[in-house]
Amino acid sequence: MRNLFVLLLLARCTIHRNPIENVDTFPPERVVKLVFIHHSCGRNWLETGNGNLGDSLNANNYYVSECYYGWDEHPDTAHYSVMGDHTDTEDWPYWFNDVVMPSVYNSNSHPSYDNKIPDPGGENEIIMFKSCFPCSYVGESIEDEKEIYSSLLDYFGQHPEKMFVLITPPPMITIENNHLTRELTNWLCDYENGWLKDYPLNNVFVFDFYNVLTDPNNHHRVENGEIQQVVTDHPVDPEHPNELYYYSGSDNHPTPEGNRKSTEEFVPLLNAYYHMWKQEE
Repeated sequence: MRNLFVLLLLARCTIHRNPIENVDTFPPERVVKLVFIHHSCGRNWLETGNGNLGDSLNANNYYVSECYYGWDEHPDTAHYSVMGDHTDTEDWPYWFNDVVMPSVYNSNSHPSYDNKIPDPGGENEIIMFKSCFPCSYVGESIEDEKEIYSSLLDYFGQHPEKMFVLITPPPMITIENNHLTRELTNWLCDYENGWLKDYPLNNVFVFDFYNVLTDPNNHHRVENGEIQQVVTDHPVDPEHPNELYYYSGSDNHPTPEGNRKSTEEFVPLLNAYYHMWKQEE
């Protein structure tokens, strides 16, 4: 791991984008069904003893289902025969349509995590979706990624009864053109000028998994009742401010330390998002 800890003393000045204040971080009063579309980084994040996300979600009244490798609970008319094998950014339009999503809403698969709370029945209400770390490489332009994400909003707008949470792809140890990756995730999180600026509903949210994993002083969290996306001006590793900080050896999968930091920040944020969504009903 890149450990230039002396620079922690310099990590005082941060950038805050579009803070949202006075949010409610209490868990839902009832058990809510949630489905997570993911691959290996998501599995590690969910697992007890690694990221502990599944345990934390259960403790906050979320029952967890998953669409993982091998998931094929969908009609034969879907674009891929095994949808669960395809979670790259370019694949999301093949998921978010009236062919595949009814099966996602009704899926009860959970290969990575065994729930410790009873299934409340009914459909999955919250849909989390995440591409894996190779998608943190965006090429020489982010315009194609922007177009893909923007194309999803039409479907989301047709389903205000569902809540959609994009988890940004986690970073790799080395990312070519990583400044563009940072630009894209900032755009996704920028409610005033970014992805959701013209979206009229309040059922689509973002967790900046990428940012949280790039530096100990980078965050996407609720702090003193305020939702903050924080990017430090003084990274611990100034030569690699936009790449994976929490790694071991040559493994691009985030370490348990990084996954647990993400869990700690994400779950209160998810609670806040849930209450913001329900306020519009």
